[in-house]
Amino acid sequence: MTAAPEEAELTGGAATAPTSLGGPFWRLWTTTFVASWGDGLRLAALPLTAALFTRDPLLLSLVTFAGQLPWVLAGTFAGAFVDRHDQQRVMFWSDVTRGGVAALFTLALFTGHGHIALLMAFALVMGVVETLRDSAALALLPRLVAEPLLDKANSLLQGGAMLCVELAGPPLAALLLVSGTSFPYAVDTATFVLSAFLIAGLAGRVPPPPARTAQTSLLADAGEGIRWLWRHKALRTVCALVGAFNFALSAVVAVAVLYAYDVLGVDSVGYGLLMAVIAVGGVVGVIVTPALTRRLGRERTVLLFCGLAPLSFAVAGATSQPLFAAGVLSTVGMALAVITIVTTSLRQVLVPAHLLGRVGSSYRLVAVGMSPLGALAGGATASLAGMRAPFYLAAAVLAVAWAFSLPVLSRTPKGTS
Repeated sequence: MTAAPEEAELTGGAATAPTSLGGPFWRLWTTTFVASWGDGLRLAALPLTAALFTRDPLLLSLVTFAGQLPWVLAGTFAGAFVDRHDQQRVMFWSDVTRGGVAALFTLALFTGHGHIALLMAFALVMGVVETLRDSAALALLPRLVAEPLLDKANSLLQGGAMLCVELAGPPLAALLLVSGTSFPYAVDTATFVLSAFLIAGLAGRVPPPPARTAQTSLLADAGEGIRWLWRHKALRTVCALVGAFNFALSAVVAVAVLYAYDVLGVDSVGYGLLMAVIAVGGVVGVIVTPALTRRLGRERTVLLFCGLAPLSFAVAGATSQPLFAAGVLSTVGMALAVITIVTTSLRQVLVPAHLLGRVGSSYRLVAVGMSPLGALAGGATASLAGMRAPFYLAAAVLAVAWAFSLPVLSRTPKGTS
């Protein structure tokens, strides 16, 4: 068993700093970019499609809840699974599976069998498979890229995904939905098929994973990941803070389409454009992350952006002006990009290679697992107190979590992460 020190050594050493990411990384980047087109369309289209079946904010939030629940149900075991298998093959079969499921869902919508329960089931199944693919990608990247280049590599990966999921996805999904409810999901299907083809090209080009030294059960492996995370004070504090951030974000995202319709007074196309404006902040975050982490360190960068987000949530909840709301929330988009990149690199640097999948999934069990709870809380709060209330809830929850994290993360020495 590998025990985490209270403060592990955070940087790997290399005699000569590498300067090139290499061909296998760019293959991974390309397949991630292609799959992200499908993810962006699906994630943007689902709430818009759900709004065609219901205007109840609680029911609408259940679609988001279903898509995020798999990290609670299966996330830890997904990480233990990918530690046991070739991550490139896990990614390939995950994309093949997602393509097949998306094709069946597209057919159901095209033949007029759409229903809010079907949307929930689709979001749930796609989320389960996504836990495997994301865990595999997290564990695969350090085998392709040297530690000094991880922030750059993660920025490029997250930047490509951000362009597709946050910037291009919402307006494109809204435009495709005008042509037909099934159109975004047909494109979703095609992207996963292409992504699987591209990831197959990594076969034979990836260094072998660390050899397993003992035969243990999947449950024991998952438990080892949880224990390692719990023993590392800084990483578990980051995990809890990011969990609060994701709770707050999901509370807002779960009802965002109704907030846009009823509070800001825009239609579905306007909603897509507003989401694209917010995503511009994410693109800025991708660009500035490497410089910020060099200047502040990874933990304090997370602390900074989690501290700025509560004010943005509160101001957005108080306004009725669409462009002003989008501008304010673009800082949350920036925070999301920075936090995702920084915490991904942090785990890849801190966690031993043979534990990366299971510790990463244990981390996401908490950090991402708070998202479905936030979605339910946002839907329930909106039903009880109106569409502005989830924004105030988000601000309050994140502000409290930030205050509790401040004593630990502010003391992290610069240059140790």
